[in-house]
Formats: sequence, structure tokens, C-alpha cells
Amino acid sequence: MNIKHLVISGMAMILGIGIVGTAIAQELTNEQKTVVCRLKTEFEQRKSNGQKLVFVPLVARVRKQVSSPFRATLHPNTEYVFVGTCDGNCQDLNLTLTDANGQEIATSQKTGEVATISFTPPSQGEYQITAKPGECTNAEGCSFGMGIFVPASASVPNASKIPAELAQFRLCQ
Repeated sequence: MNIKHLVISGMAMILGIGIVGTAIAQELTNEQKTVVCRLKTEFEQRKSNGQKLVFVPLVARVRKQVSSPFRATLHPNTEYVFVGTCDGNCQDLNLTLTDANGQEIATSQKTGEVATISFTPPSQGEYQITAKPGECTNAEGCSFGMGIFVPASASVPNASKIPAELAQFRLCQ
């Protein structure tokens, strides 16, 4: 085995650990922490109800009445549940699901601080999920988060490899 390859691999691994550690250690705002902890609560409830997270949760910031679109390839005959929540500065977070042609398929239902859409695609395709808060009491905007869940038994070929414990959720001990 070539020692040069081992040294380069070792250096890459150390550098990667340093970058990931720095990213995890970054200070989150109180609003972002609120969103992360709400997502953790939703994750735990859905896990106990036989669902799993298929992509790493998204946490972002958006201004009032501004849409934040995200694209995802969904697979047929799998029920997807899109879950969105926002911080204490946010009023009325809405989720909208559209197909590749821009045709609206579904809008969110509200349960407390959580907006959800359930959808089972008839065929594989590209879909857009849009999050839009009605109002943000903070001039800088609202922090919001989104997770996508499927039944625990579902096989989703393009799913993220979700670790047993998400680093973000450690904030919510």
C-alpha cells in the first residue's frame, strides 16, 4: 500500500472532521433553536408512529409574504408527509406542493405550530415544496424548518443517510 495515499487520506479526514465540527459548533439564533426543537418534537412523534425522516431537515430564514421553494424527486406509491414549522416571530406558515408543470397539488393543513401536507405521487417526478409565512414580526424575517417523512418500511432510493442522532437536535436536551 502506498504511504502517500494513507497520508493524504488521513489529512482529508482530519480536515473534514474539523469542518463538520465547526459547522455544528456555530451559534444558532434563538429563533433557529426554536425551529430545530419543534422539528425534533415532530421527528420523535412521527418516529413513534412508524414514520422516518428521509432528508436532513432544512432550516432557513424568509421574509414575510416571500416564498421559499425547494425541489425534490418523489417516488411513486409512497406516502410523503411534508412538515413545516417556524419560530415565534412567524404567523401562519403555509406550505404548497406543485408538480413539474407548476400545477398546485396540495396546500398545508395546520395543527398548532405545524403545517403539513400528505401526498402519494402516482409516478416518479420532480415536485416543488414552497414555504411562505403570512407575517413575520421581526424585520429580518422568520426562521422556519421543514422535514419530509415516509412510512418506516418505505424504500426511497434518493433518501439522505440520516444518522441515528441528528447533531442539530442535541440543542434541545
